[in-house]
Amino acid sequence: MPESDRPTPWRIAGGPRPLSQDLVDGAAWLFTLERHDQERSVVVIISRQALTHDQPEVLPVMTREAIATDGRSEAARVAQFDDPTSCVVLGRDGYLPPPLRVGHPRD
Repeated sequence: MPESDRPTPWRIAGGPRPLSQDLVDGAAWLFTLERHDQERSVVVIISRQALTHDQPEVLPVMTREAIATDGRSEAARVAQFDDPTSCVVLGRDGYLPPPLRVGHPRD
């Protein structure tokens, strides 16, 4: 694919903004992504089980990186997609489905 045909990646324009732990069983951060005149929000959630794991070195790399960066590593990953997801959830075994309260489809 020629360089000019590739979609322009999104950039992280805001975040991480911590979200209430009442919404999730763990930690969550909100990021704002921008591209041209468009804006998207992405929530990165890390489960409590992953955050409190007694052997964090055995967690998947993406979970460890998300913990170390307050979710920024995952926000940067989804910013590379043309249509980034609105919610990423990581647990002690890797990616998990988003909770219904947070992972709603965009309008």
